Amino acid sequence: MSVRKRKLEYTFGLYLNVDGERVIGREEAEILEALEKYGSIAAAAEKRGRSYRFTWNSLIRMTRNLHQPIVVTRRGTTRYARRRGGGATTLTPLARLLLKEFKETERIMRLTLSRNGAPQLLRTGGFNANRKPLSVIS
Repeated sequence: MSVRKRKLEYTFGLYLNVDGERVIGREEAEILEALEKYGSIAAAAEKRGRSYRFTWNSLIRMTRNLHQPIVVTRRGTTRYARRRGGGATTLTPLARLLLKEFKETERIMRLTLSRNGAPQLLRTGGFNANRKPLSVIS
């Protein structure tokens, strides 16, 4: 009987909160990335295997908790249009900043928890202890 080596690893859930309310975590970051890539809530939801309603509700929750818009949407159809056209959704500068900040913090956390992460962070200069805290919400 052979003994199989089992791999132990740390996992974590990272969330950016404002006043105790969740704004962005892995799920929301993936939604924002998909919106950036596909430019459509419907396409982003479909590509992620989520419903349109789930994706839309996540965007509404982020907007509500931040008191600032996360996306700018353009309707795809007007009542006078002869054919149905696709709408468009773009991220606001705030959403892009939050996504960038979240991904960078997540990268640092993954490296820190990995076996060789700390030396690699120091070698690449990936960790800046003097980095200013994120305060873009007024």
